[in-house]
Amino acid sequence: MSDVITARPSKRLRVLWAVNRTVQLISLWFLGEWSLYGLFRCPFVVPFVSCQNCPVMTCPGRVANFFWGFWGIWLAVGILFGRAFCGWMCPGGSLTRVFSVISRRAKLLPQSLMTLNNGKYLMLLLAIWVYFVLNQPRVNLPIRVGEFWPSVSLTMQHAFPMWELRTGIVVLLFLLSLVVMGVWCRFACPMGGVLELVRKVALFGVHKSSKCNDCDKCRRACYLDTRPDEANCTNCGDCVPVCPQKCIVLGRKPL
Repeated sequence: MSDVITARPSKRLRVLWAVNRTVQLISLWFLGEWSLYGLFRCPFVVPFVSCQNCPVMTCPGRVANFFWGFWGIWLAVGILFGRAFCGWMCPGGSLTRVFSVISRRAKLLPQSLMTLNNGKYLMLLLAIWVYFVLNQPRVNLPIRVGEFWPSVSLTMQHAFPMWELRTGIVVLLFLLSLVVMGVWCRFACPMGGVLELVRKVALFGVHKSSKCNDCDKCRRACYLDTRPDEANCTNCGDCVPVCPQKCIVLGRKPL
């Protein structure tokens, strides 16, 4: 990290950084519980999309307004700002950012393996296949007890193998993010796959101007090891203050 510029960023960039972290914390407060329920208690193979049919009454996704409001916000953000949801609102993205503090120093994945970026599209196709072809099977018991973690313990004891496989893969990939930057967000997240497709036609975002000299300081500052408006860019803005050419722009993307 010694080659990343450490000069004090402008007031505008400090405000951007503060707003980004504030929005992440607020989103983590509201969506974090739903994320934990989706991973550890959702009885369906594909979480977060069958909430209104879910028998787990304590899950936040059971509230109709919350469910449709989330998907409405998610789609609107995607159309306007590409993968900004990942870098500003997603609890998984927040966890990946925290893990990147460790994995940034332990980068074990060479750039030659960046074709693994296509893994998230395979995961998206798998999720679509499970939902429409397998008819979104219910693979654990809707255990109703008061506290969350005791419920998780009981769920794991009585869940079907397919649920155990799904949950184990997701947890393992997040843990791998401690040694390889952003494994889940870059290579496996189905939602990230959808937003990555939308990112290419989004109206606004972080992008480079013609002054870019490919120094890659932006990549070394990025918690997903990418560059502005390239694969996996989440428009978080972390790259803006480290650019020596001052060529990273946040706003309407050129046609």
